Amino acid sequence: MMLKGSKGKIAVIVAGIALMPAAMCMAEVQTDVGGKHYRLDEKGQTAELTYLSYDSLNVDAYSGELDVPATIGANGSQYQVTGVTAFACVYCEGLTSVTLPEGVTRIGFGAFSDCPNLVEISLPTSLDNMGDWAFYRDGSLQQASLPEATRRVGACTFAFCTSLAKVEMQRGVKSIAQHAFYYCSALHEVVIPGSVEQIGEYTFAYCSALTKVQMEGGPIAITEDVFEGVDVSACTLIVPTDQVEAYKEAEVWRDFNIVDGGYEGLQEVADDERLPSFEMKVMGTTLYLNVIGDAPALVYDLQGQRIAVAASHSGEHRIPLSHGQYIIKCGRDTRKISLRIPSNP
Repeated sequence: MMLKGSKGKIAVIVAGIALMPAAMCMAEVQTDVGGKHYRLDEKGQTAELTYLSYDSLNVDAYSGELDVPATIGANGSQYQVTGVTAFACVYCEGLTSVTLPEGVTRIGFGAFSDCPNLVEISLPTSLDNMGDWAFYRDGSLQQASLPEATRRVGACTFAFCTSLAKVEMQRGVKSIAQHAFYYCSALHEVVIPGSVEQIGEYTFAYCSALTKVQMEGGPIAITEDVFEGVDVSACTLIVPTDQVEAYKEAEVWRDFNIVDGGYEGLQEVADDERLPSFEMKVMGTTLYLNVIGDAPALVYDLQGQRIAVAASHSGEHRIPLSHGQYIIKCGRDTRKISLRIPSNP
């Protein structure tokens, strides 16, 4: 099934999937230890769990309960296991659970995607880099708890995880990328930490069982497609006491059933800790926007009417505007610009 609104992005990703394993094999040193496959960094004395083969043969690479050790012995040396490579467990039909040890900091692109019988995952507190599509289309996965070190929920990370009913995100998460929970049709409630600055397109689209969203911070600028396919008027939005009025005025959020949560909003992170969101330049009456974060940029006039939307990670947008002042919102970032028509000499 094609992710809505992403045909161009999907084509690029598919091309990358086809080419990446071949490129990786050129430089890697691999070994098998205890029935598991590892890529070794002999200089750094580290290892990453990897795939048997990037094709249908990988279906038998791992099965049952996969418990990855913190260290392995290979070639007369000890290696610390620090990651999981891209596609490590892709297509593993018999895989039912995964436990990663402390010290693992990275899960690669699509590492556990298309594992239809994967029910349970245990992630270490050291995990700070979760690749896009990491658990894509794992239809039996029931819940996930993301550690505090994790800063970004990647694009399509849990898309089509149709049994996923519960997700715990800690207050370290700053960004939830596009399609992260797309079509998680069993997800009935979600808590979005106050640390989150950006929410990408279609993030919770077609989460048809969603009935409660709790926000720990103020409203984030998002587009309608974030909750496409969700009856937001029947969905309770619990917000901080000091942010109720802001949510009632915020586009998309104001359509929810807003409830005062009886708590104060968490303080936002300092500006110098923010994720980059967008770059812009003005030439005459043309605005050029390059969105580099996970949230789209929304352009408004001073009357609050939305003029344009610049999608995330999709190159430079050329937006012609008239003489006047405009507001640009992207996640928690808001900037004001003025465009003036040059006077004739």
